[in-house]
Amino acid sequence: MTNLFTSRGGLTASMALSVWLTCCIGYPGPSAAPDNPETGSGATAAMPERNAAEIASANPALASADPWYQAIDEANRAVQLTATAGTASQWNQVAGAWGTSVTLLQDVAPEDPRQVFTQRKAREYQQNLYLAQQKADAQGLPRAFPTLGSDVLDEQVSLYRAYVATLGPPDVLIVGSSRALQGVDPQVLQQALAAEGYPGLRVYNFSVNGATAQVVSFLTRRLLAPDLYPKLIIWAEGSRAFNSGRFDRTFAEILASPGYAAVASGATLSLQSVAVEPAEAPSTTTEPAAPEPAAPEPAAPEETASADTEPAASTPKVDHGTVPLSPITSQGFLPVNDQFNPAVYYRSFPQVQGLYDDTYRSFRLEGVQTVSLMATMQFLQSQTIPLVFVNLPLSNDYLDEVRLGYEREFQQFLQNRASQGSFILVDLLEAWRWKSHLFADPSHINRYGAREISRLLASDRRIPWAQIAPPAEVEPAAPTPQPE
Repeated sequence: MTNLFTSRGGLTASMALSVWLTCCIGYPGPSAAPDNPETGSGATAAMPERNAAEIASANPALASADPWYQAIDEANRAVQLTATAGTASQWNQVAGAWGTSVTLLQDVAPEDPRQVFTQRKAREYQQNLYLAQQKADAQGLPRAFPTLGSDVLDEQVSLYRAYVATLGPPDVLIVGSSRALQGVDPQVLQQALAAEGYPGLRVYNFSVNGATAQVVSFLTRRLLAPDLYPKLIIWAEGSRAFNSGRFDRTFAEILASPGYAAVASGATLSLQSVAVEPAEAPSTTTEPAAPEPAAPEPAAPEETASADTEPAASTPKVDHGTVPLSPITSQGFLPVNDQFNPAVYYRSFPQVQGLYDDTYRSFRLEGVQTVSLMATMQFLQSQTIPLVFVNLPLSNDYLDEVRLGYEREFQQFLQNRASQGSFILVDLLEAWRWKSHLFADPSHINRYGAREISRLLASDRRIPWAQIAPPAEVEPAAPTPQPE
């Protein structure tokens, strides 16, 4: 049976067999037909050999009103679509047909004598739906923009654009690196905000592995078009993203990508369908300054490339290809179930002391990353988008004497800028030093920690939730009774 699903032909054969077995079972209709005066039995009971398709053909009015026959029609359509499915879109159509069939089977009334059988059959069709979804996922997600050098970034770009196309721009956009990607749960934040009296606020997590201040600056100032802007941004991060003495590998990959060349040519990520024909990526170490909305800013920090940067391909492509799917949710969150247990963790991973940690190599806060931070703050102020910076927690195992010294320096760095009104600071660095169960590893939060972070943010009165909340619906006042 395992080999049956290794090819499209095998999958088609399996699904067809499932439907054929269903159709060829004799059964009474949803309600007994009038007794035949000659036989004394119902009409359908006298035809046990006739399959569902024949019965439907003999009595189209009955079939059109019966969810059972409609379900079989959808199942047959799914099998037909499976025979030619090859792209993600086509496999999604197959999954849609199976899903409709399952829904129709579940509509069979509880008092219907076929109900038990149809529910078992619905389970089988649900498995076919799952297989079709797997096939669709295996084809990858179509890129909405030329590749930016990172599968996670490309996936987030495509998913965020689809999110906005479906629901509109989020009220709250979370940005940051992998620590934010798995450290702030947008769905929990929405629920917690509703409990705090702010229902209707929508949240998306647009974080990317390895994102530094340069990367966040590029995404917010250069990549997103105004029709994708949120009302408020939460930048959840730590000191690593601001170490200007460290090689910025993530941004170097962006600089070398066709997507960056497209942005340098004036393209942006937008809901508008604009043909993007990226030019050849810059081969020099600087990028020409891109036009920005009216707001003075320092020299663009993204102009700092590396000698290791490879030029991007110059061939324009209308089809930007696909990107492999990850477990990232529809709201951009990566749930991680692992719980950090030092006694177990260090059996598989070395315990690196802060003195030898590359994250803090040549640690320097003043430089290109700080320039990027300043550019981002100025841009968001020009767009009247409040910025909240969350200094995410680290575990006690991570915060040894060396690392803690650097983190103290970063805390002072943040406090100085927050005191100038640049952003609202939520400093949680040492909030969970001894709560290892809320971490997935020494420096990354798991889904349980993400839930707690989200609830903490929702209850923080310093964050202007009321400012971005949709206006409450005011019920019209009852008419004043007139004296008789």
